[in-house]
Amino acid sequence: MKKLILFFITVSILGSGLKAEPSSPYPKDKEGNEIKPEWTPTKSDQSAFGEDEKLKADSLDAKKLPKSTNFWVYGASIGSPASINFNLGYYFKDVVIRGSGGAWGPHWYGGQVDLGYTFWKTPVIAHSISVVGGYFEVNPFAPEVGRGGQSSYPTGLNIPGYNRRDPSQEDLLIRSYVNSIDSNVGTYLEYESRERQRVHLSQRYIGLTYDFLLGNFFLQVGGGVGQGDYKNPQLLLQMGYLFNTREYHD
Repeated sequence: MKKLILFFITVSILGSGLKAEPSSPYPKDKEGNEIKPEWTPTKSDQSAFGEDEKLKADSLDAKKLPKSTNFWVYGASIGSPASINFNLGYYFKDVVIRGSGGAWGPHWYGGQVDLGYTFWKTPVIAHSISVVGGYFEVNPFAPEVGRGGQSSYPTGLNIPGYNRRDPSQEDLLIRSYVNSIDSNVGTYLEYESRERQRVHLSQRYIGLTYDFLLGNFFLQVGGGVGQGDYKNPQLLLQMGYLFNTREYHD
């Protein structure tokens, strides 16, 4: 009998537990309503702080490099042929064509043309060998004999005894004879052939140079021979800054 009573008590307890509402994990307000946090589901590719960064499909591709040939160069340089030069050239495959020069007065100008072969080049560096030809005129003031490749400087007079800036013994004898005949004429000729004046010099030349283009820095150095007021061989040198049209390509 006792066992039967215990059985009914157990069944009644379990039944009441099943009928009871489950307890809520959320707190309730004064009116008995549950306080639940606001939550909005987001897309799978987003975070709570915004859209996640995405890896671009081409981010691991090789970077595009500037062209190593078929581009223009233009800029300015100092050196031969005109002391200060404007430069314009084009690198076409393994061939380079370039011109340089300037005009700064009636007797101070020059020009040079280069035709070269580029034997090693990258998108940054170009090495080439060029055959060059040019002409220049200058009129320095009172140049010192022996400087600038000169062994002698002509004067403004084409008269024997007065046509060389560094007179020889024969020239001095001629000047002495002219002074003995007419001192006024001798003084005038001495003045016209004086050292303290501008000298007009010119030169035509051809030569061979090594050209170096590193980014925008340009260097040309070599030697040449020619005809004019300068003795051979002559140093050919240019150094400057050249812009280029090395566009980026695939």
